Amino acid sequence: MKLSLDEHDQAIVATAQETMKKAIAEAHNQVAVSKRITVLAVRNRNRGRWEAIKKYPFKGICEASGLQLDRAHACLDELESNLGYKGKVRWVCAKANNSGRHSCGGC
Repeated sequence: MKLSLDEHDQAIVATAQETMKKAIAEAHNQVAVSKRITVLAVRNRNRGRWEAIKKYPFKGICEASGLQLDRAHACLDELESNLGYKGKVRWVCAKANNSGRHSCGGC
C-alpha cells in the first residue's frame, strides 16, 4: 500500500533520498553507512510500538482468521499505514502480516 504524502512531506522525502544517496556514495564503508541509516529509520518507525502492545494485549487468536494462535507466532499489524502504531492495530499470524511463513491455519 502506497503512503499518501502532501507536497511538503514529499519534498522532505525527495531531499532525504538525495542526501542519503550522496552520503552512501561518498562513504568509505557503504554497507555500514546504509545499515546505520536503516537503524535510524526503523527506530523512528517503531516509536509507539510498545505502547500499542500494552494498550492492545494479545488475545490468543489471529484476528485475520479468528483461529487460535501461539504468542510466539503473533505479529502486531498496523491497519492504518500513515499512522503506524498510533492508529488501529490487530494481532495476526506472520503469514497474514507478510512477515514470515508461519500461519494460523486459516491465512
